Amino acid sequence: MKTTVVLRYILIVLLILGSFAAGVNADRMGGTGAILSFLRPNPEEVSASALKTLMKTKNFVLINVHTPYEGEIPGTDTFIPYDQVVAYSSSLPKDKHTPVILYCRSGRMSGEALETMKKLGYTNVRELAGGMAAWKKAGGKLLDLSGITADVLPAKGVTLPVSWGDIGPTLVSLGVIDPDAFQAAVKPTSGETSILSDHSDQSVTINRSNAQFVVDMLWALGLAQQSPVYTDGPMGTEYKAEAGNFASTGGWTLGRGNALRYLNSNNILNLSEAEQEKVAAIAKTVYRPCCGNPTYFPDCNHGMAALALIELMVANHMDDADIYKYLLGFNSFWFPDTYVTTAVYFARRGVAWKNVDAKEVMGETYSSGKGAATIAANVGELPWRSGSGSACGT
Repeated sequence: MKTTVVLRYILIVLLILGSFAAGVNADRMGGTGAILSFLRPNPEEVSASALKTLMKTKNFVLINVHTPYEGEIPGTDTFIPYDQVVAYSSSLPKDKHTPVILYCRSGRMSGEALETMKKLGYTNVRELAGGMAAWKKAGGKLLDLSGITADVLPAKGVTLPVSWGDIGPTLVSLGVIDPDAFQAAVKPTSGETSILSDHSDQSVTINRSNAQFVVDMLWALGLAQQSPVYTDGPMGTEYKAEAGNFASTGGWTLGRGNALRYLNSNNILNLSEAEQEKVAAIAKTVYRPCCGNPTYFPDCNHGMAALALIELMVANHMDDADIYKYLLGFNSFWFPDTYVTTAVYFARRGVAWKNVDAKEVMGETYSSGKGAATIAANVGELPWRSGSGSACGT
């Protein structure tokens, strides 16, 4: 027993002497000395338990740099591949003194990303020691957002509680749609052709395969349907002289003759004055990510199609909440990348896509061109998804 105690004292004395010697030779040993350096925590690392505490009052940017995608820590702000930090620098904080914590699966990739960020001038960057493996070991959960696309773009599509009715044959009889030109450009299926030529009890549905057919049908309806949007909105006031130069007017080439002859020409849906006012009010709050204009200024095909969709739902006495919900569903199939990215943005903040406020998402902050770009820069790359979008045109 006494021998053990003596050995312990000798070991303590040796450690003290070693530390003293390290301090005396600090210049030669590069700072504080090997022993103290070994004992001191790495200032560029944060433990999993410490990160859990920090997340409670989060005031830093949390970035997942692991590739390939294997999940993420709840509260992650963005994803940037560890070896593409420079290429995705637009997703990094503008202020290079912003606190940033990086993580990967085990720590190797985050270490490389940290060194790159330091070279870019970032001064307050740390990495999660042990990465997601350490986070899970400490009892933390991981999110897997790779399946979120199915939430935004359901396989069965989105179906309105409204049928096509006589919209197709009416548009053909008025000349708004030239069946031959439409068939050549859109190449509709036999079922879609029947919607165009005959009364149809088919519900208005959008899915991955028919999005172009639906946007073109609604585009034609929006063009011809009478609306105060065309008299009181920007197209009828400050841009009246340019009415034929927009993608939604001059771009419509699937009718008989000049598209302007059909603009605002017929009350196809028999909307009352009060219903027209409701359409205009909703159109002012609905955006699409191809530009910065609300649907109240339908200068492109998606804007004009969205206007027709609002008109169709108002004509069928749907309430505002449902109108925004279905508008979001249709916009999602027209601009899939935008809304999958938006869904990731909300999921990282604890809000499932099915629970988002559709009116808020359809507003300028998320659905305008500028708003969508801001959200995309914040979210970063979606490593599980290949790019797909939509252009404004027939």
